[in-house]
Amino acid sequence: MFFSNKIKPFFAYCIYDWANSPFATVIITFIFAAYFEKAIVGDPEKASILWGWSISISAFLVACISPFIGRHIDKNLSYKFWLRTFTIISSIGAALFWFAYPVPESIFFVCILVIISNVAFELGGMVYNSLLPSFAKKEQIGSLSGKSWAFGYAGGIICLLIILFGFVQTDTPLFGIEKNLSANIRIAGPIVAIWFIFFSIPFLLKINNFSKDKNTQKENLFIEVIKNIKSLFSNSNKGRFLLSRMIYTDGLNTLFAFGGLYAAGTFNMSFSEIIIFGILINITAGLGALFFSYIDDKVGPKYVINLSLIFLIVIGSITLFLNSKEWFLVFGSALGFFIGSIQSSSRSFMSRYIVKGNNAETFGIYAVSGKCTAFLGPAILAFIVTIFDSQRVGMASIIAFFLLGLFLLQRVIEPKHY
Repeated sequence: MFFSNKIKPFFAYCIYDWANSPFATVIITFIFAAYFEKAIVGDPEKASILWGWSISISAFLVACISPFIGRHIDKNLSYKFWLRTFTIISSIGAALFWFAYPVPESIFFVCILVIISNVAFELGGMVYNSLLPSFAKKEQIGSLSGKSWAFGYAGGIICLLIILFGFVQTDTPLFGIEKNLSANIRIAGPIVAIWFIFFSIPFLLKINNFSKDKNTQKENLFIEVIKNIKSLFSNSNKGRFLLSRMIYTDGLNTLFAFGGLYAAGTFNMSFSEIIIFGILINITAGLGALFFSYIDDKVGPKYVINLSLIFLIVIGSITLFLNSKEWFLVFGSALGFFIGSIQSSSRSFMSRYIVKGNNAETFGIYAVSGKCTAFLGPAILAFIVTIFDSQRVGMASIIAFFLLGLFLLQRVIEPKHY
């Protein structure tokens, strides 16, 4: 087929990031998070609590099942089947947001949809990450990881621009979509679904090129996974990295989940302003991922992660004291530069621990480190907002996660290129 023969593996890997990023950008972080707050719930604090628990539940489910699914995928080499399955489920979930009407009765529907579609999205990301070493030379893994993240952020930008100028900031939305019942905002769900399915095709076709003999040796999947997880607690360098990554990723996940809510509730941003904010963050994050992709393979991912965390702490602290919407846009956008780099280098760091074809299991455990306590960040923020009735005070908890993650990372010895 054209896709399979004409597109190079390096580019095919990048284009899947382009395909799936609008789901996180549009559904989880900006458009539907803010729409849920303003049009469905109508109360910033209550919306933060409901959205926070929905994200927390999905994270808990991902943490519970990802290592076992990863081990199963490695044993059966069923990467394509599972990635295709998770892509379809999360795309259908995105499309169903069309039925999230701006009425309080939609609250339960939206929360359930967020949980199911986000679980599928995260598990698909696990499979995708596990294939990183198959699509790049060993000395170029950091470069591919960074460039693919940059592609992803570019995809998020383009999708947001389509929604902004084609449906939100216009008196005549495309395709005859009307503005009553917020149809011009709800259409973002089906747009993300179509985008996801179409642009994932090249990568899904390329996966066949990396097949090998299945492992037919019988094993107790549950016991083997538990044994490998237990080994992380025996003074393991990998375990120390995953602990650090678990903590600072809790901060990132909370920032992603509540960024749109914070912008809408504290700075009273409109839907159009939130989309513009999302575009700015995607631009800076893409630039950061691209810039550090050239550094990762030269100086190592640990250096990049350290530097990124320091700047996230400094800039994030400044944003908490801002009252100006304009200055919030400036400093909030600056955060993106180091969000992209820390995500990219964390993935390339973890790829150095892959041995004997345990790709998916390795990144299944990686997903656990990002999700097993992911409920903690949103839950703590939701709890603080409940106590202090302030989104600003709640967002301060994110800085604590970055500080602790940075401290723990100093105990990690960076693995050499394998």
